[in-house]
Amino acid sequence: MSLTDPHPETRRQGEEPPAPELSVSVVIPHFNSTDTIGRALESIAVQTLLPLEVVVVDDCSAPEERETLRGLEEESFPFRVRVLEQERNQGPAAARNRGWEAAEGEWIAFLDSDDSWHPQRLELQARALTPATLMASTHSLVLSEDDASPAPLPTPVPAPVRLGMGHHIVSNPHTTSSVLLRRDLPVRFTPGRFYAEDYELWIRVAALGDVLSVPVPLAYFHKDPFGTSGLSSRIWKMIAGEQRTFVLLRRDGVLSLPQFLAAEVIMVARIARRLVLRAARDLPGRVAGPRRPRAS
Repeated sequence: MSLTDPHPETRRQGEEPPAPELSVSVVIPHFNSTDTIGRALESIAVQTLLPLEVVVVDDCSAPEERETLRGLEEESFPFRVRVLEQERNQGPAAARNRGWEAAEGEWIAFLDSDDSWHPQRLELQARALTPATLMASTHSLVLSEDDASPAPLPTPVPAPVRLGMGHHIVSNPHTTSSVLLRRDLPVRFTPGRFYAEDYELWIRVAALGDVLSVPVPLAYFHKDPFGTSGLSSRIWKMIAGEQRTFVLLRRDGVLSLPQFLAAEVIMVARIARRLVLRAARDLPGRVAGPRRPRAS
C-alpha cells in the first residue's frame, strides 16, 4: 500500500497528488435486486481509484435473478466480477462474510446492491488511511431512485476524524455501504442477524484499534434507510437488534459494565428521538427534500 506522493516536487501548486495505490475487494450482498445492481456496479466502474475485484454474493435469489447475475462475470468492467451463490438464504451478514472470506484484496469495501458511491469514494478513503487504521467510513446521502449524480464535495475535503469507542456507544456512526476495512481483521458479522449486525461489528473493530471517518457524503442511499413499508415493525426490530448488540458485546467483554449501562441509557434516548422524527416526517403536507445528508 502506497499512500505517499513519491514526486511532490513535480506537481504544480494546488494540484492533486496521484491517487494512492490500494488493493480493494468490493463485497456486494445480493437478494432479488438485479434491477438496481447495475447502478451499483456503474458507480464502482467510475471510481478514481479502481478496486481489484467485485465479489457479488447471491443470497439464494429467484432462478431468473441468479441467471442474470451469472452474466455479470462476462461483462466488460475495469475490474474482475465474481459471483458466489449461497445454497440457502442466510441474510446479509452471512453473505458479506462469505464475500469477505473469498476476497483477494488487502481491504474490503462494502456496497449494498441498491446503493451507489461518489466517484472519489475509494480514493478519498485511501488518502485518509494511516498504518494504524483498521476501518474507515464516510458520510452518506439519501437520494431519489432516479438521481445518480454525485454530490459536489467541499474544497478542500475536511480532514478525517478518528472515532473512538465513545462515538460508537452514542450511535452507529457508519453506514455499511461507506465502510472500508482491513481483510485480515479477526472479527466478522454475526451470522443469522438481520438488524444491527453491522453496528455490532463496527464496535468490535473500534475495540481493536483506529477507526476513521471522512466527513463528506461519498455513499448514496436511493431509498429511505429506514424503509417505507412495515415501518413501525422495522423500527422496533432495529431497536431490539441494538439491544441484542449491546448484550452480546457485554457478554464477550468488548464493553465494560459502565460502557454497557451508558449505551443502554443513550439507546432509550435515541429511541424517543427516532420515534418523534418519524412522526414528524409523516405529518400531512410535509414536503421532503430530494437530498438528506446522513452522518457516516
